[in-house]
Amino acid sequence: MIAEINFVDKGEGVSLRDMVYFELKDAIMRGELAPGLRLMEIPIAEKLGVSRTPVREAIKRLEEDGLVIITPGCGAKVSGIRGKDVTDALEVRIVVETMAVRLAAKNIGAKQIDELKSINNEMRRAVREKNTAAFSLSDSRLHRAICEAAGNKVLLKVMHELETLVLRYRVEYIKSIASYNDIIDEHDAIIKAVAAGDAEMAAKLVTSHITRQKDCICEIIKHKDV
Repeated sequence: MIAEINFVDKGEGVSLRDMVYFELKDAIMRGELAPGLRLMEIPIAEKLGVSRTPVREAIKRLEEDGLVIITPGCGAKVSGIRGKDVTDALEVRIVVETMAVRLAAKNIGAKQIDELKSINNEMRRAVREKNTAAFSLSDSRLHRAICEAAGNKVLLKVMHELETLVLRYRVEYIKSIASYNDIIDEHDAIIKAVAAGDAEMAAKLVTSHITRQKDCICEIIKHKDV
């Protein structure tokens, strides 16, 4: 819902137009602005405390990103999530994260291993507190931390771009999970393999982890208009 948007100052050097764009984009990616929701300029502008102009420009940019559909006479609405888009994004993610975890198994240091364990414990806390937003955020951080541990800047850049695509699908996945502890247990196994330097086992576990997510999201989309 529009009421759930929180306008956060992105810092100096960021224009008002960009701030509105990033805020709306983040809200869509987090699932706070759901697929099919109409984006009405006046309520959004009032919520964010800005004029309609930066909102209109932001919506246009979101259309270019494929996150919004603008129909003459009907206005703008958040685009749906297509099964083909999910498959494409997650198939690439499997390749990227398999490579990342192999490299991480060779290059990771003790502090980075502790960081992975700490993030996974944050996910445990999020489960206890029934905080799905925190769970999703920590899940993203853990996968990003593994990629950072790989020590490959090009890979990290690709991962960052892919993360934007995957985040939207991950939100739908996490909403549907029956047992959040299954994901945490899978993370534990991946962290253990990486810490032991077992690149092959780590790659096998990551492939299985993401493939299960891909299959689950595609099943959700098949039975739900998202």
